[in-house]
Amino acid sequence: MALHPGEPHYEQALSELFNGNAAACNPQLVFQPLDVAEVVEAVQQARRQRLPLMVRSGGHSRFCAADGALMLDLAAHFTDITLHGDQVSVGAGAGMGAILRHLAAAGRTLPVGTHATPGFGLLCMGGLGHLSRSLGLTIDNIVALKGVRGDGSVFEVFEGCADPIAWHWLRGAAPFLAVITEATLRTHPRQPLLVRRSLAAVETLAEHLQQAEGLSRQWSSSFVLGVPPDGSEPALMRYLVGAELDESHCPVAGASGSSWTDQVPGLDAVPAFDLPAADGRVPAADLPCSDRHQRPRTWIHAISVAAGHSEALAAVLTNAIGRLPNRHCRIDLQHIGGAVSDQPINSSAYRGRGAEWSVVVTGLWPAGDEAAELNAKAWSDGVFDALEPISCHIYLVERHPGTPRYGCQLQKAYGADLMALRTLKQQWDPDGVLPALE
Repeated sequence: MALHPGEPHYEQALSELFNGNAAACNPQLVFQPLDVAEVVEAVQQARRQRLPLMVRSGGHSRFCAADGALMLDLAAHFTDITLHGDQVSVGAGAGMGAILRHLAAAGRTLPVGTHATPGFGLLCMGGLGHLSRSLGLTIDNIVALKGVRGDGSVFEVFEGCADPIAWHWLRGAAPFLAVITEATLRTHPRQPLLVRRSLAAVETLAEHLQQAEGLSRQWSSSFVLGVPPDGSEPALMRYLVGAELDESHCPVAGASGSSWTDQVPGLDAVPAFDLPAADGRVPAADLPCSDRHQRPRTWIHAISVAAGHSEALAAVLTNAIGRLPNRHCRIDLQHIGGAVSDQPINSSAYRGRGAEWSVVVTGLWPAGDEAAELNAKAWSDGVFDALEPISCHIYLVERHPGTPRYGCQLQKAYGADLMALRTLKQQWDPDGVLPALE
């Protein structure tokens, strides 16, 4: 189905996007394909008309829509989730939360990200979450991918297939090369988890990082730095997840501030990865503004840092959180390492396997406030610049084409293999309708 500006369904499709930047865009056309043949049709139309092709899966990314583009909305119809044995086949319009809920009913799970709304952008670029240290990245659990290349040709790849180059690059660089329409993944038994959340002073971050880096891979200790919903000053939340349900066996010391412990039946039931109020509750998210053009905007960096940099990392982040441009900006530290580093560096296009931390820096501001936009972007960019010397990788789920930092982001993401990726892109996407690598 093709939707045009001014039509009610066009407005509805854009209003359903989670990302405020994307929701405010005005694509030339929104295409909601019913099947793979219609995905091919959409890709070919973008090629004929020389339109940028923006793919909406979960709707979490600012790259799922753009002014004047052809927006390919897979969330409308590509939502099937089918479990067969210990594997699950998933349509590219299904969000990670929906997949987890479906698997939970069958006693299975997957290592996915820390929030429910992301879709295949996360799945194909890496997938970092609370179980990554024990079960690996989301892409490490992919067993097959189907989709349409930027030249309009249909493909299917899997481990041991006749095209090992495609199998390598589509796990970690797919958005530059193709539209993924379906993924099949290896699932794992759903397991009960202990989750301990605690609030502490921001100044204790270095101590907490050092402690976390000594944990076994059965435990994940992630953090959020920002202003609690009922507070006025920045705080540090530690978010500890483990498969050991006896709290007395928790491998890290209790926090000096408030703490809350939950025993949950699986990853699908963990508390929100957000700063809590003083009573431990995370307030329900506000309903999106009915005017899609008035939703908050974001400018996000995701930087990977190896173990052993606790003091330097904490110094940068403590300084940054002390000069927040507004109370809505935040910094997340997602704990990785463990099983992520077991896979060879060339097993996929994801090259952040030597990292212990993925640092997600979110600048956020109200729509239309130019001063707030400048301040939030400058703050987020400043944290990126301060962390770049100790970074080992850039997680390209968040990227900034057209900016001076994009070249650095690409080099940090793909290293010496970037030239090979650009060559493959010329073959798979000869008209450049998918995101650029320059």
